[in-house]
Amino acid sequence: MADDNPDLRTPEPTPLVITEDMLAEPTATAPPLVDFERGMCWTPAMTLGLIVLNLCFFIPVFSAEKPEQVLDVFLKTAIIREKVLAGEVWRMITSLFMHVDLAHLLGNMAALYIVGMACEHAFGPWQTVLTFSVTGLCGGFASLLVHPGPSVGASGAVFGVLGCVIGFFWRHRREVHLRDKRIGLALLAWAVYQILTGLTEPMIDNAAHVGGLIAGLVIGFLLPPRLLSKREPLALDGTP
Repeated sequence: MADDNPDLRTPEPTPLVITEDMLAEPTATAPPLVDFERGMCWTPAMTLGLIVLNLCFFIPVFSAEKPEQVLDVFLKTAIIREKVLAGEVWRMITSLFMHVDLAHLLGNMAALYIVGMACEHAFGPWQTVLTFSVTGLCGGFASLLVHPGPSVGASGAVFGVLGCVIGFFWRHRREVHLRDKRIGLALLAWAVYQILTGLTEPMIDNAAHVGGLIAGLVIGFLLPPRLLSKREPLALDGTP
């Protein structure tokens, strides 16, 4: 029979050896990171405009000759629960731009410049103004629920813009590279200091801080960033 001839038999197939590399799932190549600092403007138009507006609101306080005049300005612009519930809802806006003294003003404006610059770079100028306004109002409402007033200052809105930037970096942490981490640490230290100080100092409105911060986190997480639509990737060696 032909089958008995060893030369005519079909050779048996060689067994396939399964290795770990064959079992591993293929990994997709990660897209290049976007360099956050590249192209950042050091003169953010809308942030500087908000700072100028705060300075203008401080003129009546700075030029007041008597303490009674300063008190009168505060009583006309601050969040006072009784007045707001009586219909003076415009206080929710004016209180954002009024400050107790020069140190209060300069501290808030320095923080606003830093976080506003980052927010404008990530989302755009008008989105930054919107974030400042919405989070400031949210902080004001939180203050209204907790304190009878009076309450003034932009710190609730500043916390809101800070929260927006934090929300952006958390949401897009796999897409964005931040070169200088010290800026973030400095802002975090400022926020922690403000909240801890508010726990011991009854004159500091922590409710506005927390309310603005939470609102900003939500906005930063949900708002589509303008920066990522440009998609300027980080170079392979980490340089622009």
